[in-house]
Amino acid sequence: MYYSGQEIAAIAVRIEENGNDFYTAAAEVVDESTEIKGLFYDLAEKEILHISIFQKFVEKIEEEDFDFGTEDASDYINHMAESHIFGKPDAGKLLAKTITTPRQALEMAYKFENDSVAFYTELLKYTRTESKHLVQQIIDEEKEHAAEIKKFI
Repeated sequence: MYYSGQEIAAIAVRIEENGNDFYTAAAEVVDESTEIKGLFYDLAEKEILHISIFQKFVEKIEEEDFDFGTEDASDYINHMAESHIFGKPDAGKLLAKTITTPRQALEMAYKFENDSVAFYTELLKYTRTESKHLVQQIIDEEKEHAAEIKKFI
């Protein structure tokens, strides 16, 4: 399956929206530690920033910004998107409902951020022109989020 740049950006927006939903719900579930609650609210806000970056990206993106020259490349990106913890609609809210401890929420969040880094790193391999800068910016921010979460685990 071939993905256009707009479709890739739409997948990224969905991932970030699910991240925001998860972090917001996790903050409301986690009441034992104000630091962890604060971390989740902060990460939820950062996901909103990522959404706005990708929405601007969609406005500027052109089809040639991504080079999916082979079916294998497109299939791989499709697999990465589908297997991402937040690749499906409403996944963030649904996952948050399963939280039983603050540590579990942190571990879920850590996995989410690392899955995001892996997805965007693969996407970067097929990105051309100035779009590379935007994708790299998101990768760097996702890595920072993972590092913030790891401090609490």
